[in-house]
Amino acid sequence: MKVSLKVQSLLCTSFFVLSSCSFNIGLNDQNIALHLNPRFDVWGDKDTIVLNSVENSKWKDEVQPGGFCFFRGESFKIIIKFKCKGFSITLPNGSRITVPNCIYANKYSYFRFDGDVSISSVEIR
Repeated sequence: MKVSLKVQSLLCTSFFVLSSCSFNIGLNDQNIALHLNPRFDVWGDKDTIVLNSVENSKWKDEVQPGGFCFFRGESFKIIIKFKCKGFSITLPNGSRITVPNCIYANKYSYFRFDGDVSISSVEIR
């Protein structure tokens, strides 16, 4: 089944995470509009949220907004609202982060989850 995230769509995901993981939304693996990477203790980062994007296979500059609210071995839910200009991400503690839509597409059908994480649900509305 092919699923797309369109402008004004809402993506709700529930996870159980054991260690660092990442979640990507884009056109393909060379063009990722949203890379969300909660890092527990990896690549020199400890308890850090990393946001990024990839355009034509080139990573942009990382953004680390602070406010790490993920706990190893616990379930969590993330809500992502896709708007024309960007993504509004609601984190497990209710705080929000806004990320620009750097690729400027109005529909994304590439979703990828990496790391030591179990996905319990994904819902697109």
